[in-house]
Amino acid sequence: MARITAAFAVIALFAVFPSMEATQYIVGDDRGWSSNVDYYSWIADKTFHVGDSLVFNYPTMMRHNVLVAANFDVYDNCDAAPNYGIWTSGNDVFTLPTTGTYYFTCEYDCDVGQKIMVEVNS
Repeated sequence: MARITAAFAVIALFAVFPSMEATQYIVGDDRGWSSNVDYYSWIADKTFHVGDSLVFNYPTMMRHNVLVAANFDVYDNCDAAPNYGIWTSGNDVFTLPTTGTYYFTCEYDCDVGQKIMVEVNS
């Protein structure tokens, strides 16, 4: 009886969570993290889940970075603070740890549209 119950538990788990593989998204696809990408269009057809990751690729000599804004007002106003971190490697990976909204900007080109707001589902 215990084996049957365990088997049903495993089947139920796969029914609720059909795929537990995380997806890696290259932000901006081939154009990368740049001031000349329409990120509203880029994000429009994507659904993000806990464990997925965002890869921000950009040339380090072009004065870009990735700032994780602490809230919508910081993101919307292109402020630098408060933030949850600033990355500058040119190949920055951010794994989405929990459900909620995440705000990413470039400290230098946010005002020309280099920012994305990511909604993470469970």
